Amino acid sequence: MSRTAKQRSNPHHQTLPPLRKMFADDPGAQAAYRLFELCCSHAGGSTTAIATFLIGLYNSQYASGGDPAWLCIWSDDATFDDVIATMRWIRQNSQYEIHHIFAGDGGDTMLELMRRFGLWPLAAQEG
Repeated sequence: MSRTAKQRSNPHHQTLPPLRKMFADDPGAQAAYRLFELCCSHAGGSTTAIATFLIGLYNSQYASGGDPAWLCIWSDDATFDDVIATMRWIRQNSQYEIHHIFAGDGGDTMLELMRRFGLWPLAAQEG
C-alpha cells in the first residue's frame, strides 16, 4: 500500500510541513521531526507521552512535558534517542522553539497536534 493510500485509510494521519531549510541537515531537528511523525500517524496510546513532550516544549502551559517513565523506560531505543536528540537541539538552539523546525507556520502544526491529543492550556483543563 502506498503512503498516500495509508494516509487515506488512517483518519488520524496528519501531514507535516517539511523541515525548514536551515534545519534540514540538523540531526536534532530531524529527530524532532521523527517524533512529530510518530504523533501524526497515531492518536493516543503510547504516542500521548511523545505528544505531551513535544507540546510541553512548545508551551509548558499546554502540557507538562510528557510521562518521564514512558519516555525513559518504555520507549524503544530509536524513540528514546530521538527524545534525547530533540532535547539537545532545544538546548543548543535556545533562540528557536520546537515549532521553528518546520517551514512555514509551525504554530499551525502545534495547534493540530494539541487538538488531536486534547492537550490545551492547563488552566483551561482545570476549569
